[in-house]
Amino acid sequence: MLNSRVLLGCGCLLSVLILGACTKKVLPVGTRISVLNTSTSIKPDVADGPSYIKIAEPSSGNWLQKEANAQHIMPNGSASSDLQKQWKTDFGTGSSKREALLAKPLVKDGTVYTLDAEGRLSAFELTDGKNLWQVELVDNNNVGNTALKGVGLAIENGKIYVTTGYGYVIATNIEDGSKIWERNLGMPLRIAPTVAANKVFVQSADNHFFALNAGSGDVIWDYDTAMENTTLMGGSPAAYSKAHDIVVTGFSNGEAQAFGATIGTPLWSTDLVENSYAYSSTFLHTIKASPIVEGNIVYFLGSADVFTAIDMRSGTPLWQKKIGGVATPLLSGNTLFVVTNDNELVAVNKENGNVLWATALDLGKKAAKITVYAPMLINNQLMVALSDGNVLVYSPQTGKQTGKIDIDEDLNAAPIVAGGYVIFTTSNAKIVAYK
Repeated sequence: MLNSRVLLGCGCLLSVLILGACTKKVLPVGTRISVLNTSTSIKPDVADGPSYIKIAEPSSGNWLQKEANAQHIMPNGSASSDLQKQWKTDFGTGSSKREALLAKPLVKDGTVYTLDAEGRLSAFELTDGKNLWQVELVDNNNVGNTALKGVGLAIENGKIYVTTGYGYVIATNIEDGSKIWERNLGMPLRIAPTVAANKVFVQSADNHFFALNAGSGDVIWDYDTAMENTTLMGGSPAAYSKAHDIVVTGFSNGEAQAFGATIGTPLWSTDLVENSYAYSSTFLHTIKASPIVEGNIVYFLGSADVFTAIDMRSGTPLWQKKIGGVATPLLSGNTLFVVTNDNELVAVNKENGNVLWATALDLGKKAAKITVYAPMLINNQLMVALSDGNVLVYSPQTGKQTGKIDIDEDLNAAPIVAGGYVIFTTSNAKIVAYK
């Protein structure tokens, strides 16, 4: 005989099943709220911000320095409206527990130039990725286990200038990579060179700034400021104003400095550190984003929540916003596009600093593990590359996300755009070309 409690339980279950089959599903009443964080800590300063935005026309040319040129004004790159992968090739040693791949590729007249983490300089055809030549700039027997052997590149007047982690600046022939000169500065270098006015501007890991003769490698002048014991990998390449013959740079201690480029006269300096961080021993003050020079103005972004426009000649601040970041802003037309420390994409009016719109970047479920790179304009579309291989696409006028491209590679930096191609660099030292 079945236990009466079992029979009761079966009866209850049957009742539930019958009731469930006969009862219509009742949906909760209210407003659905996305679980994704779409709010921003930065709010627009004007109600109709998008109406103010005017960007530069698309253009296609060379990419000769880390941020395209010595002024760090990156173009609105021209490429196919329907980007398709063209080729992929290996250029050496990528990032590892000991090494870091820091150098971005450069493009001049249909040739792509790369520098791997071991100091191997290579050249490839832009159209098909064919290897043209490669040279080992670093004698590993002499530098031993020194990390960061390759740091950055710049191209000027038929030469490729290379900075290395073991303290050397090297000039090579662009045709075959053969050495023209090399200069030992005695301290590790962590930042790509800037080349302008027949000078090579480089900064060492201990905040020593040098101007070298681009033809001979001789030190023309140098400047030393207080070093920071803890800093971020990489740093801020200098920017040059031809109109004023002024070079500006940022240091790991949060100091932004301007010099007369010819003899190195210090002209003015300012600290890019928001007041609440000024005496903090736990917050990094590093200026990692490159300064941007346009006309009489230089734009600086500090990691310690200072974004500012400064008069190049006097050092007078023209405006300042409480915005911090480590990726170089994009200046196009009358607008600066910035990725912030809080992973927000922000449009700022270059004339007065007004925030025109702000958008929270959708980094997915593994946001904490993702690095966000500098924004780029390609075919009038604002693109933000992520280390996981996704490229987020936004309208530069409104900040609304319009798409996403999956490169299917772990990326090491923002792409470059030259000669109608978009070149991505992967963390394992591959370049991938789209057109």
